[in-house]
Amino acid sequence: MDNYQHHLFFEARDLTDREKNKIRRHFLKKRDSGGGECGMIEKIGDNTYKISFKEKEDQERVLQRKFHNIAFPSGELQLTVSQTSESQGPENVVQSGAPKHDEPKKKVMEKRVNLPPDLIAFITSSGAISKYQACFQQSFRNPVSLDLGSELVLSSVSSDDLDEALAVVLRDLSVANVELQGAAAVPPDLDRVKEIMIKAKNEANCPELRVDVSFIPGPSGTTKVRLVGYSESVDKLKEVLHEYQINQVGTQELLKLPLPELVDCFDKFLSMTDVKQNRVTLKPSHVPYPCVVVSGPRCLVKEVQAELSKALSSLLLDKLFLDGPGARQYFQAEGKVSKELVESSCHVLIREQQGLNSPNVKSSSTGVTPIPTPRTLQTSPRSIAVNRTSLEIKLGSLVDEQVNVLVVPMLSSQPTSTRIGNCLLKRAGSALKSKFDSMAATCTLAPGDVLQVDAPSSLGCSKLFFIECLPWDGVRGQSVQALSNGLKRCLDLCVQQHLCSVAFPVIGPGIVLKFPLREAIQVLTESIGQFGLTASSGSLSNIHIVIKPDYPDSEECYHDVYKQLSIHMNQGGQAIFRSLRSDVDDITMTLSSGVKLQLVFGDITNETTDVIVNTTNFRNFQKDGVCKDILTVAGPEVVAELKAAIVNRGQSFASHPGYFPCEAILHVNGHKDAGIIEQLVCDVIEYCETSELESVAIPAICAGAGGLDPGVVASAILRGVKTATSTTSLNFLTDIHLVLIKINVFLAFKEEAMQMFSTAVINRVSVPQLPQVQQKQQQPPSSVSSGTLHTTSTSNQSVFLFLGLSRKDVDDAMTKLKELYQAQCSAQTFKKEELAGLTADDMEDLKQLVKTQGLCMQMDQSGQGSLTVSGLKDGVNQVMQMINVFLQGSLRREMRVRKEEDLYTRVAWCILGHNGNWQRLPKTANHNLENKDVAGGIEDAQGIKWRVDLQKFEATRIMGFVTAKLKRLVNLSDFTFPLYWDNMADDENLKVVVLQPSSQEYRTVKEAFKRTVSKTVMKIERLQNVHLRRAYEVQKKNLSDKNKQEGGAGEKLLYHGTTEDNCDSIMKTGFNRRFAGQNATSYGLGTYFAVKASYSASPTYSRPAFDGTQLMFVARVLTGLYTQGTSSMKVPPPRNALQSDDRYDSVVNRINNPSMYVVFHDNQAYPDYLITFK
Repeated sequence: MDNYQHHLFFEARDLTDREKNKIRRHFLKKRDSGGGECGMIEKIGDNTYKISFKEKEDQERVLQRKFHNIAFPSGELQLTVSQTSESQGPENVVQSGAPKHDEPKKKVMEKRVNLPPDLIAFITSSGAISKYQACFQQSFRNPVSLDLGSELVLSSVSSDDLDEALAVVLRDLSVANVELQGAAAVPPDLDRVKEIMIKAKNEANCPELRVDVSFIPGPSGTTKVRLVGYSESVDKLKEVLHEYQINQVGTQELLKLPLPELVDCFDKFLSMTDVKQNRVTLKPSHVPYPCVVVSGPRCLVKEVQAELSKALSSLLLDKLFLDGPGARQYFQAEGKVSKELVESSCHVLIREQQGLNSPNVKSSSTGVTPIPTPRTLQTSPRSIAVNRTSLEIKLGSLVDEQVNVLVVPMLSSQPTSTRIGNCLLKRAGSALKSKFDSMAATCTLAPGDVLQVDAPSSLGCSKLFFIECLPWDGVRGQSVQALSNGLKRCLDLCVQQHLCSVAFPVIGPGIVLKFPLREAIQVLTESIGQFGLTASSGSLSNIHIVIKPDYPDSEECYHDVYKQLSIHMNQGGQAIFRSLRSDVDDITMTLSSGVKLQLVFGDITNETTDVIVNTTNFRNFQKDGVCKDILTVAGPEVVAELKAAIVNRGQSFASHPGYFPCEAILHVNGHKDAGIIEQLVCDVIEYCETSELESVAIPAICAGAGGLDPGVVASAILRGVKTATSTTSLNFLTDIHLVLIKINVFLAFKEEAMQMFSTAVINRVSVPQLPQVQQKQQQPPSSVSSGTLHTTSTSNQSVFLFLGLSRKDVDDAMTKLKELYQAQCSAQTFKKEELAGLTADDMEDLKQLVKTQGLCMQMDQSGQGSLTVSGLKDGVNQVMQMINVFLQGSLRREMRVRKEEDLYTRVAWCILGHNGNWQRLPKTANHNLENKDVAGGIEDAQGIKWRVDLQKFEATRIMGFVTAKLKRLVNLSDFTFPLYWDNMADDENLKVVVLQPSSQEYRTVKEAFKRTVSKTVMKIERLQNVHLRRAYEVQKKNLSDKNKQEGGAGEKLLYHGTTEDNCDSIMKTGFNRRFAGQNATSYGLGTYFAVKASYSASPTYSRPAFDGTQLMFVARVLTGLYTQGTSSMKVPPPRNALQSDDRYDSVVNRINNPSMYVVFHDNQAYPDYLITFK
C-alpha cells in the first residue's frame, strides 16, 4: 500500500464488501469520478472510510467534484469526499481536537497533513510558514496557526477557517515528477536539459525562492526531474521541460518547391545556398506535389525550413527557347559536358522543360531561331485507306447490345411502329418516350433522315439513331434509297461524334416494312461495304449486325449476311475491315487431356473425320433430319445393314461407311434420355480410342427430330465428353467435333461448353484480323511533288530553364548555351530535281530520320519546290546520305515494279481464305512466288505473313499456325480466269471440275441448296467454259455501266433445273432462250431462273433420270433492272415510253420479293455449277 499515498475520506453507513467494490470501481474510472488507480476501501471509524490514490493528480480531480453519486439496487448513494476525517481511529490522517477532559481547549481545533519530505524542506527553506500566518491573520476572522515538523499542523478555533486555510496551502504548494526518456535522459542531452531547467529556476526564484529542481537517476537510462515549490512556478517549469521535449521529438514537414524540375536537381540547388542542415535531413519528392521533405528534431526543422524558404524566394528563373528538338538531344548527349561547364562556371542550374509557365516564379524569355520554323510533312493518299473497323454478327436481341449506338427503324416518326421500337420502349419505358417526343418536336423527318435521341440509363447504349423508313415499293423504289441513305447517315454520325461502336438490326423483312429478306440484307451489307471504302472510319471500331436466333428464317438470314459481309471484307486485293466474327464462329477448346473439342455450326455430311455418329431410332430412316442426310450419302448397303441390326437400349451399332468419306459410322439412339445420351458419348469416345482412330463428329443427339431441349442435350453430350476425356488416358483420339446445324442448338452448346470447360484454352475461328500496324500498299514509284509534300518538323521548341541566385549569372549562362548550340547547327537545301525520284515510302523514312535526329524540314514556298533540312550538323549529313541512297535505289524499284505489274497480268497466285474464297495475293507476293523467292515468307492483302511450302502448294501463318492452300493460275492472253477456277490449257474451252466434299466451295454450294431442298446431294461440278464466261463478263460490264446509278448489273446466284438431254448443251453453249416454252412461259419467252432451289428441284424442271438422280444448274444471272413479266413478252419492256431502246434487263413473277427471274439475252446467265441430287 506504500504506492497509494494520496488519501481521501468519506462517511457512509455500514458498507458491504460488494458495495465497497462498486464504490472503488467508481473511483477507478476517470470518466465517472475524475480518479484513477487506487487501493481498496478501508473502514477507519464507525461511519468513516478511506480510499488512497497512487497519483496526486487523480486525488485532486476527485476533490474537484462536490458530490459523487453511485447507484445501488436500494437507491442512489451520494458521497462527499475530503482530505481530512473527523473520525478517531488508529489510522486517522487528520485528528481533531485535544483530549475530552481538557474542556477549556475544546474550542481550538487542528488539522494535521502528511507532506512529502521534499515539500517540507522547501517550506522550511522558503520561509513559507511565516508568509502564510501573516496572510491568514489578515484574511480570516479567527487566527490560524501553522506548525511544521514531520507533518504540517494547522490550528484554529473556527473549523471553517481551518478548512479554508488548509485548502489554500494544498493549492499553493505542489510536487511534480517528470520522467525524461531517450536521448534527453543521458548526457550530452541531459546536460542541456539541466542547463535549461537551472536557468528557468533562477529566473523564477528572483527575487525570492519559488521553486526547486532536482534530477533523480532512474533504471535503464531514465532520469526523473522533480519540481518542488509554489504550484504556479512548478507549472511554468513543467511547461519549459515539456517544450524542450516537444522540440527534440522527430518531425517531418513538407516545403513546396516552385518548380517540378527542382526535385531532380535539389542537391545542386542546395549547394548554391548557405543553408546548413545540422541534424536535419532534406529529401526532394514529386509526391504529393513537387516538394522537399524536411525531417529531424522539431526545433531544427523549423530553423532549416525558414532558411530554405528564404533561399527559394530569392531564386531567379528564366527560359531559353531553341527551335527544334535537336538542341535537347545535343545537350543530352555530346553537349552534356559543355552544358555542365556552363552550370558550374555561371553558378546556375539548367534543366530541360516541355511546358512553359510555372507558378510563383517571375519569368522572362529569350528566343533564338537558328533554323526555320517547322511545319508538317504529308503525302497524298494513293490508295483506299485501311479501315480499322471490325464486323461482328451477333445473335440475340438488339435491346441487349452493349454499344454506343443502337439503330432503330420507324415509320411516320412513330417509334412504336416497328417491333424493335416496341421492344426498346418496353425496356426503357416513359424515360425514352419523353426523350423521343422532345427531339421529334423540333424537326420534320423525311424518308432516310435520322433522329438522334439520348438513351436512358436502362439501355446499354448512350444514343439511339431512329431511321425514318418507307414500306417496300420495289428494288428501284424510294424505300430502298431511303433505307440506304439512313444507314449511311448513321455510320457518318458515328464517325463525326467519335463513337466507337454501333449495332444494326437487319432492317426491312418484318410485317411492317415488308422488304424481301435478301433485299434487306443487300441494302445493309452494301451500306457497310461502302462505308469501309471511305477514307477513314475515325474512332468507329466495332459494327454489330444483330440477328434474332428464334425466327424461322434465322439460319438463312445468318448465312446471307455472313456471305455478303465476306465479299465486302476485301476490295482489289486489299483488306477493307479489320475482321469479321460471329457468335457461331467455330470454337476449338483444348481440354486438359490435350484433346481438341470443336463446336461446328454446319452440316455433318460435310465432315471428313474418321468416325461419323448418326442419331436414329433404328426404324424410320426416311424422316428428314441428320439420319436421312447421312444415310443418303452412305448409300443403300449401309441402310440394309442398319435395318438388320439388333441394338439394345443404350448401345451403339458400328457399320461400314459405305460412300461416306470416313472409316466408320456409329449409329446411336438417345431415347430422349439425357443419361443415355451421356453414356453413349462415353462409348463413342472409347470406341475411337480402342479402334486407334483420331477424330469423330457427333451431332446434337435427340435435339432435332427427338424434340429434347437443346440445353439438356448440350449438357448431356458435354458431360460425356468431359467424363471420357478426364478419366481415360487417350493416346489416339485427338479431335472431337460437335456438329450443330441449328443456331439455337449451337448457342446452347456454346454457353454450356464455356461454363463446363472454363479453364480450357479457347480459340475462335473467324475471318482473320488485320495486324495492328497499318499495311503499306504496293505502289509504283512516283515522284514527290510540291503539291504533295508539305513542311514538317518533329517538334516545336526545346525549352531550357535557367535557375540562379543572380540576374547576371543567369544571363551569362543563357548566352553561352545559345552560342554552343548555334555552333553545332547547319542547313542543306535540296532542289526539286533531286527529289523527283523519291517515293512516298522514301519520304516516310526521311521523316523518321528527321524525327530521330531532331531536325527541321521545310519546303520552299516560292514555287521552286526545293526542300531545306536544318539542325545539328551530323543529322543534316545523314539526311544527305539517305537521299543519295534513295535516288540510287529509285531506278531499281521502278524496274521491280514494272516486272511485278507485267507478271500480275499473266499469272495469278491465290491463297484460300477461311471463308472458302480464293483471294489474290498482292503483286510483290505474286512476283516472289513465281520466282521462288519465298525464304522470307510472303504477305497477303490483309498484311498477314505466311511461310510457304512450294512443293505442297501450302502456306502456314507465322502467327497462329493456320495452314492455307495456294494456287497458281496462268491467264490466257485474252481472258483472265476467275480466282476460283482451275488452270486450263490454251486450246481448252470447257473444263468440268468435280468438287471434293471436304472443300469449302462444295460446302457453300451444298448448304445454299439444302436450305430449301431436303434431297441428298450426290455430286457438285464446277463448269469452266471460257467462251461463255468471256461473253458473260462483257455483258456484266455493259449492265454495270448502264445501271451505274441504279444498282449496277444485279448479279445473283439462281437455280435452273434441267435434264440429261439439255445438260450437255447448256454446259457447252449456255442457256438458250430459243428453247423457251418447254416448261411454260407465264412471264415471257426467255430463260427462267428460281431464287430457291426447291422450285427448280421439282420433277417438272429437273426430270429424274432412270436411276432417280436429278440435275440442277447454279447460275450467275445478271438481273439488272427488272419489272413484272407477262407471257407474251419476247424482250423486256421499255423503261420509258418515249425511249423504246431503254429497256429493263429482266422480268420477274412479282415485283415484291420475286421468286423467279426471266432473262432474254443468252449472255446474261452463266452456268456456274451443276448439282446432281437424289
